[in-house]
Amino acid sequence: MTQALWSVFDHAALPQKIVLALLCAALPGTLIAAVLGGRTPRNLWRRIVSELRFAGPALGLLVGGLNSFHMGRTIQTLPFDATLKQVAPGIFEVSTLVSLGALVGLVAVVAHGAMERDERAY
Repeated sequence: MTQALWSVFDHAALPQKIVLALLCAALPGTLIAAVLGGRTPRNLWRRIVSELRFAGPALGLLVGGLNSFHMGRTIQTLPFDATLKQVAPGIFEVSTLVSLGALVGLVAVVAHGAMERDERAY
């Protein structure tokens, strides 16, 4: 599994590599922000976690959608019919972007919920 994900990153274009790196960094970043913001209501760390609930999935979907569009346009302009083996890396890239964005959002939702629960406990 790790080798397959590394292969996606390795074959991605620079803009997609940047987004994949940002989404990967957002996972531990969300947890760190939740820990730092867990004891203090209304601070920057809480806002970061709150915003990542939507920004992570939106970024993954946007870049995945643009990637799909570009892949489709490229396939249409090829002078030959692309095989599934040739298209598979693009499909992996799109699904990785969308899934990673969703994972960032889910982690942020859980972290935000935990911070809210902790705030009500005090």
